[in-house]
Amino acid sequence: MGGNVSTEQRVLDVVLSFADDDTLPELLRHVVESACELIDAPYGALAVINGHRELLEYTQHDGHAHITSGDPRSIGADDFLGAPITVDDETFGNLYLAGKAGFSDRDRAVLAALATAAGSAIGHLDRYERTRKREVWLRAAAEVTMNLLTGTNGRDALYLVAKIARRTANAHFSAVVLPDHNGELVIEVTDGGTYDAEGMRLPKESTVSYRVYESGQAECHAEGKVPTVPGPCAVVPLTVGDRTIGVLIVARPKGEPEFDDAELLEAFAAQAALVLEFTRAQGDTERLAVLEERDRIARDLHDLVIQRLFGLGLGLQGLTGTGPKPQLTERISGFVEEVDHTIREIRRTIFSLQEPPPGGTSLRGQLLNAVHESARLLGFEPDVSLEGPLDTVVPDQLRPDLLATLREALTNVVRHARAQHVSVAVSVNRTMTRLELVVKDDGRGLPLTEDSGGVPHHAGGLANMAARARRHHGDCAVDSIPGAGVSLTWFVPLVLQEATWR
Repeated sequence: MGGNVSTEQRVLDVVLSFADDDTLPELLRHVVESACELIDAPYGALAVINGHRELLEYTQHDGHAHITSGDPRSIGADDFLGAPITVDDETFGNLYLAGKAGFSDRDRAVLAALATAAGSAIGHLDRYERTRKREVWLRAAAEVTMNLLTGTNGRDALYLVAKIARRTANAHFSAVVLPDHNGELVIEVTDGGTYDAEGMRLPKESTVSYRVYESGQAECHAEGKVPTVPGPCAVVPLTVGDRTIGVLIVARPKGEPEFDDAELLEAFAAQAALVLEFTRAQGDTERLAVLEERDRIARDLHDLVIQRLFGLGLGLQGLTGTGPKPQLTERISGFVEEVDHTIREIRRTIFSLQEPPPGGTSLRGQLLNAVHESARLLGFEPDVSLEGPLDTVVPDQLRPDLLATLREALTNVVRHARAQHVSVAVSVNRTMTRLELVVKDDGRGLPLTEDSGGVPHHAGGLANMAARARRHHGDCAVDSIPGAGVSLTWFVPLVLQEATWR
């Protein structure tokens, strides 16, 4: 009886000691060693059959214990004693003992108790490990959220998501894949790995990333299952509500374990995608506020400042004929010119305020740049008037010819006119059916030749401008008065443009 009590106490001590093991391999080794010691069996093995395909074998020779891996049949004994290990009502594996002359009922009872206690310890360790991993991923998601909400944006935000995902998943490579404007998936950023894949377009056929992006369902693959990834990998969607905005890829080298925490990785990706979308929307809101403020400033400059300066200029101009001294009249004329120059500068400022942010395709901005370039050669700033919805109505295919015509007209003024004043007017009419460019100067006018019958001679550059207009069903007219300047009118019907290019 005392022996039974001693055995029960020993079994209890062993069962309680299972709680000290922190990792699954350590616990399994402990179970095998304890079973061999309690039942006095020289050979022991624990075959895990729940997908891990892991096996521990314990042997004892001449008092020296060591652990090996292999098949239970390699023990070389015909008499086995086995007991299943069950975790949460599912078979986890089988505990085997061999090498003893005969196993008693007591041995079977002890092994069954150990197997039951091992199943409980394994389940507890598994739940602990899942909780620990969940906490790690929650901390990772919190780190991403904090950094994105405190100023990290743009590509830096994508790099941050890739970096934290790789680190948390114990991976050696990670990538954020997003669709471009054509809907094709592109590797935007990467972290880790041995090659630079940023900017690479992913093929659509049989690609895991496209399947995940289109289905919104995560996929984990074992080593060698994905042709382009040698080791195990996981691909999870970046989802915001019911929309998928991209995918997140993490991969490990060959020989590393598979990803068994896809749900946690997917939850992290969803949190990261939500914060990325929020910061993007926040950036759009801030840009919109800036544009609205710029528009308000432009309206105030136009409605208040320019009108006052214009009135001031008219008032000064009215004094030029009343001054008793020519010197005073000359000074007042100078002030009037300064006011006119200030009005032109303010108008340029208004147009620049109405341009979209850098990287946009503002036609107004392109026109202003072309005029500004010519000012350095002219020696003065031309007057500019831009009227109508130029940026929204003028088609993209028409803009190069419009800009080329403007540049050529201003170049002709620089080369031939010797003008003191140039005005440029680009407009779309009220019915949005006609685009017109008018360039006027006060220079010498077009030259007269003997064979032209007293009609101004049109140079080749003017013929080129007319050809550009006719390409878009328009025309170009030139009026010239010798010694009084040239007026060029270039116009294109917008209705025909839309019908032609639709």
